[in-house]
Amino acid sequence: MINAISDFMIHVDESLDKQARETMESHVRSHACVISAAIPPRTPHLMLVVYDSDCARAGQILGHVRDRGLHAVML
Repeated sequence: MINAISDFMIHVDESLDKQARETMESHVRSHACVISAAIPPRTPHLMLVVYDSDCARAGQILGHVRDRGLHAVML
């Protein structure tokens, strides 16, 4: 059971098409500590990430996005 659920938003500077957004969501979800990750269609530059904060820090997950070569910041 996960006791420390946290969330945060990631803003991606680049404009990503639908396929690239889906790929990015899958990539973030592949992080062992991420519970969910979603980019709403109406806000394609924002990704909501829900994660186990006992397992990772938000900055580590943000780094996972930046490792894909994207310019992203935590909101």
